[in-house]
Amino acid sequence: MTEEEIGKVNRKLQKMIDKSEVDESIARDLLTRLQESRITLSILQKTGIGKTVNNLRRLIANEDLSTTAKSLLKNWKKLVPESPSTPFSKEEKQSTPTNNYNSQLSQESNSSSGKLEPSKSIERQISQPASSSITASHTSDEVRLKSRELLAAAFSVSELPEGSADPVELAARIEDAIFQELKDTGNKYRNRIRSRISNLKDLKNPKLRTNALLGIITPERLAVLTAEEMASDALKEERTKLNESAINEHQLAMDEGTGTDLIQCRRCKQNNCAYTEAQTRSADEPMTLFVFCKNCGNRWKM
Repeated sequence: MTEEEIGKVNRKLQKMIDKSEVDESIARDLLTRLQESRITLSILQKTGIGKTVNNLRRLIANEDLSTTAKSLLKNWKKLVPESPSTPFSKEEKQSTPTNNYNSQLSQESNSSSGKLEPSKSIERQISQPASSSITASHTSDEVRLKSRELLAAAFSVSELPEGSADPVELAARIEDAIFQELKDTGNKYRNRIRSRISNLKDLKNPKLRTNALLGIITPERLAVLTAEEMASDALKEERTKLNESAINEHQLAMDEGTGTDLIQCRRCKQNNCAYTEAQTRSADEPMTLFVFCKNCGNRWKM
């Protein structure tokens, strides 16, 4: 594959990582294509494919697929020189792709010379999630400080995975993102904080917590996720079954429901309808209204 094609593969894998859902058949095909391709150090630096495959590996449940990803990473690490003879000169930095990584990898510089060591930078890109320079704003507000404390505690309900970010820093960034959006610490702010804490502490939903600690889900993204998006796979499946069950029961009950003339049919514009209610979402969400027009038989939900 060309560098452009590898870039496209990288973007497809990144989409799976962003959704925290790995389609094993597609992932297997993409990883096989990478195995068959001639990957150079320059391509690793330009596309960031090493970091993407490493993050994907953390999400893969299939052992064979995980082994394939590990094999790729092991082979790519061999491309990195074990001991570069000289650091990059100023001219080399300007002409090589690693110049794009200078700001992100500034902490990986040689302590004695202050120069960037390319071998270490690429190894860390493959083996560890990239650190972020984003920091939360300072606050002395007691409510905000308490929220940060509770969020940090939620991250620490069980053992932290290897390569985790600092829970205190993550908690501060999540709280800061919520506050910057809502601009106060009112009820919306408090409900948003509570929902993050509840889902992070849920031992049946370890994927959310792990993905946040490893940087697969950024703190800013976690701050705006809905209850449905944060839910565990088991809970999502349960809600789907409940929703389907409610719809099926409604469709079977052709003439059942509460009659009303307050709802106008969207099709025939008559006010001769009947409705039923069902809890198809989480308990803190309003009930779903299923409406049936007795005049033309049209059905819809509200």
